[in-house]
This record gives sequence, C-alpha cells and structure tokens, in this order.
Amino acid sequence: MNEQRSPRVLVVDDEGPVRALLCELLAVWGYEADAAATGTEGLALFRRGGYDLVVTDFRMPGVTGLDLVKTVRQHDPTVGVIVFTASTTDLEGYRQRLGFTLLHKPLELAGLETAVKRALADKQDGGAPADAPARSLLGSAGQDDR
Repeated sequence: MNEQRSPRVLVVDDEGPVRALLCELLAVWGYEADAAATGTEGLALFRRGGYDLVVTDFRMPGVTGLDLVKTVRQHDPTVGVIVFTASTTDLEGYRQRLGFTLLHKPLELAGLETAVKRALADKQDGGAPADAPARSLLGSAGQDDR
C-alpha cells in the first residue's frame, strides 16, 4: 500500500490570529501547516525543506513577504506561493516576474481554498506555478526591487 502524505504548507504572518486561522483552515482542508510569526522565522523553516506551498502576508516588519518569495524562488521555483495583502501597493509586476498568486484582504474563504488547491495541483504536476512567468524565475536574482 502506497500512502500519500498530506501537502505541507508554510504560513507566514506577523498577526497571530490571522496565522492561527489560516493554519486551522488548512488543517480542515487536509493539509499539514506550519506557522512562522516573522519573515526571518519563515525563511528558517522553509530552508529545512519539504514545503509544497508558502502562504505569506506581504507587509511584515524586517523580512517582508516579497523578500520571502524571492528566496523561495531561488531555492525551489516549483513551490507554490500565495501572497495576501491589504496594501494598495501595485504588486502586479512582482507577481508576474516571481510567479505567485496574489490575494487581497479581507480574504474570501472560497477564493483562498481555490488558490491553495490550484497552487498545490501545479506543484504536483511538476511544473512551475501557473502564475509563473515564461522566462526563468531566477533571471533577475540579486536585483533589489524595493
């Protein structure tokens, strides 16, 4: 019997209640979720490996969600990434170049669940995330985009 493991998701958000709710929802939907309260903590967990999806807030003190996405893409361009934000900052260029799903707060549960399923399906198919750009995800590594 070949038992398949549940997909692993890393949730990174500096707001405890949001982080806890996301982890709870992911568990209800059948995923294993680990949580990080900062971008730095999220990077440390991600580097240990084994994540199929990273769900992160955009605005966090210190290491931002965008910093986290850049590092994820450098280490494993096939990992799904969902960035959520309440910010009005235009992230479309980053989304296209780095290949992540962008969701706006307040999050709609159905939209979040659909985004999670889609990102994990893309990872399972072995290809780059559906929102990934056609050119290399690592082509602009090292450039400061702030």
